[in-house]
This record gives sequence, C-alpha cells and structure tokens, in this order.
Amino acid sequence: MNDEDNRKPYRLGRRPGEQGPRPLSSNQDRIEKLATGKTGTKTGTTTRQIVTNKTAAAVTSNVKIGQQQWKITKDTLTVGTWNVQTLWATGKLELLRNEMKHFRFDVIGISEVRWTEKGETPSGDFIWSGEDTTHTRGVGMLLSAKAKKTLIGYNPISSRVITARFNATPFKLTVIHVYTPTSASSDDEIEIFYDSIEHALTQTPKKDIIIVTGDWNAKIGSDNTHWESVMGRYGYGDRNERGDRLLEFAALHNPYICNTRFQQKANRKWTWASPDGVHKNMIDLVLIQKRWKSSVTNCRTFQSADISSDHSLVLCNIKLRLKRRCIKPQQYHRADVSQLKSQKVREVYQTRLVNRLQDIDTQCTLEEHAAKVEEAIKEALQATVTTTRRVKKPWISEQTLNLADEKRKMKQIKNVSVENGQLYKNLCNKVKKSARQDKDNWIQDKCNEIENELKIGNTRQATA
Repeated sequence: MNDEDNRKPYRLGRRPGEQGPRPLSSNQDRIEKLATGKTGTKTGTTTRQIVTNKTAAAVTSNVKIGQQQWKITKDTLTVGTWNVQTLWATGKLELLRNEMKHFRFDVIGISEVRWTEKGETPSGDFIWSGEDTTHTRGVGMLLSAKAKKTLIGYNPISSRVITARFNATPFKLTVIHVYTPTSASSDDEIEIFYDSIEHALTQTPKKDIIIVTGDWNAKIGSDNTHWESVMGRYGYGDRNERGDRLLEFAALHNPYICNTRFQQKANRKWTWASPDGVHKNMIDLVLIQKRWKSSVTNCRTFQSADISSDHSLVLCNIKLRLKRRCIKPQQYHRADVSQLKSQKVREVYQTRLVNRLQDIDTQCTLEEHAAKVEEAIKEALQATVTTTRRVKKPWISEQTLNLADEKRKMKQIKNVSVENGQLYKNLCNKVKKSARQDKDNWIQDKCNEIENELKIGNTRQATA
C-alpha cells in the first residue's frame, strides 16, 4: 500500500482574509487588464484602477519578473468546488462570503450562479460567467485576498465554463471551473460541453499547472480497475454512463481525480445528497494534471458548510505557492470641499489657487493649458482642505448572519428526525426573509439620505 495514500489527511480550517486585485485574460471575449492596472469589461462594470492592500501573508523570498517584483507566499494552495444551487437570491453572495470565513481557501469554483452576463464584483473577490438573459446555469469563482493579489486574468467562456490564471511558482496556475449538463441532457449537449473544456485546455499555456474543478454530474464509483492512471482506489458508490465519459476525458488529457486519492470516511467523500438523505453521490470533483498529483496533500468534503444547497463543499490542499505583486498601496481620498464654506478657508484656497495659476505658462496648446489649470486647482485644494474617506457599510444585518449560523448548526442534525428537518427548512426561509428585509431597509435608508441632502441643497453629497 502506498505510504502517501495512507498518511493522515491534513485538516483544513483556518479563516482566510479578504481584499486584493482583479481580472483579465487573452483574446476572444476575454477581460483584459491593461498595463496601467485598469480593467474594462463588457458587462457595464466601470474601468477602475487596482488598489492592493498589505497583507500579513508570510513571505519566503522575492522574485523579479520583468519590471515587477513578486513575493512568494508560503501557504498551501487550497482550491475547491461548490454547487450553491443559486446566487440569484437577495444576500446569497454575502452569506457565501460569511460561510467561507469558517474555512481556509484560495479559489472556490461556484456552480449554478444563475447570474446573467459576465464580470466581477466591485471588490474583485468574485468573478462569474452566465447566460445573456436567463437566470439559469452560470459558473464563477470566489477568491481569497491572497488569490486576488495573484490573479492575472480570467476568461468567461460560457455559462458552463470559466477559467482564471494566477501567478504561482514554479509555474503559473490555471484554474478551470465547469458545470456539466445533467443526466437528463442529450449526448450532443454533453459532447459540446466537453469540446468547450478541450478548447479551454488548448488555449492554456503548456507550462501552466492546470486544475479543473466543478460539478460534473457524473458518478465515477469506487472501482478504479483499468482507470488507475486517472483515479485512486477511494471513490464512492457506483459508476454511471456519464462517469465513463468523464474517465475517458481524463484518460485523454491526463488529469487525475483528487477526490479518490485519499482514504476517507464516507461523509468526507460524497458531495451530493437527496432531500431525504438516502441517496448520496460523489459528483463534485477536483482534477489536477497527473504530473502534479503528488503535490496534493488532501482532498475532502466538508458537510458542515451550509449555503442551503444539496451539494457539499469540496476543498483540496496542494503544495503550490502563489506570488503576489509587491505594489505600494495607493490610498484614494476625496477632498472635503464642505470646508470651503468657511470664509477663512475659502480665502486661503483662493490665494493659493491664484498663485498657482500665475505660474502657468500660457505658451502651450489649449489641451495642455486646461490640464495645467486642472492640476493647479487640485494642488490648491489638497493644500487647503483635508481629505475624507467614505466607509462602505455592509447592508446585511447581524441578525441575518446569526440566523445563518443557526441554520449551519441545524444542518448537521437535520436528518436525525422529521422535526429537525422541518426546523432546518424553517431556518432557511427565515434567512431568506431576513436578507430581503435587510436589503429593503438599506435601500430605504439610502433614499432617505439622498432626500435629506437634497432638502438642504447638498447635491454633491446626495449624488456621492
């Protein structure tokens, strides 16, 4: 028996961080991050400059790549997959973020996002690819603070496939997340889906480390006879036709199914359960290139994770290092122009502005002159008034988060009795209702704020 397969699994479970960079990647319909650090998307998200925060991540050494310097982090890379059934519900993404604070992770592939179009959240910690108009299917990735800082770019291929590329060592890392058609789908749909994955693989640089995560809707079973090269001896259940198709794909492209590599108890293997808890299957899988399978230290299911889904969270630990760019954090603050209401402050500002305008050389083009005037106004303002930083408050309430924690605990015992099952359903409904109420309250508060500012003539603050 292989010593690697027998060793004690490494336990996951440290709280991650929260904050970092953003997207990009190659041609076609991809999102490109410019050399200036700005990102533009086709989904209406505004072009903005990346602001990276300092983190407490441990560092072993510095590596220079071209003109940029990168820091290598020591932590083990944790990649996972989770079918959340939907994020198209009020507060569902906030609840997902809150739930993942209980676990250490870097990149989590999310299935059944059910958001339209494609793009990223303003904070840059979630990227997605969905249908153009209908709230069906959809895939995405939730990124930790460390992963955001190493993100090179992402490619929203379709509502079933999304890829993201990260700076890592010894080679760059490409994560592909997929959501496979269900068993009710036609064979043609399945083949089109696998063709899209193969296309994504061909577009990936050959030197990249490739990890494929997702809800495969395929049962590979526990018998690895004739399939030893692509799966281990520790699968779960029986194999079906879709499982055969997945194994054929793995044999052709050489990925290894990490879920089957380690001996685990049953509830750390199965990733989906029927509503009555009777039928259970292993269908959410993490695959890695065969030459890197020895880098995998553990891969297991976490039944404690709760997002009101019949699927369970799967996390995989891999001995890889991410490299983040060493960019000095830039702080963007808004000048507090309300201070100019003071006669004394206004006189100081006017004096400084006049002095700066007098120094401008008029022997230049109209565009150059306008730019110099703008710079003079900014300099005079910065020298006169202080800056203010607007703090964004979370709209979801502590009450909703507490209900989510209660629901999480009840999930562990929901199958003990019918009463517990009903209590869990009630808590699910309470969380949804509370989140909707939080959103309504937040919108109402914002409307009241704007109305009050307009009443006193403060249009700047009202539109801020």
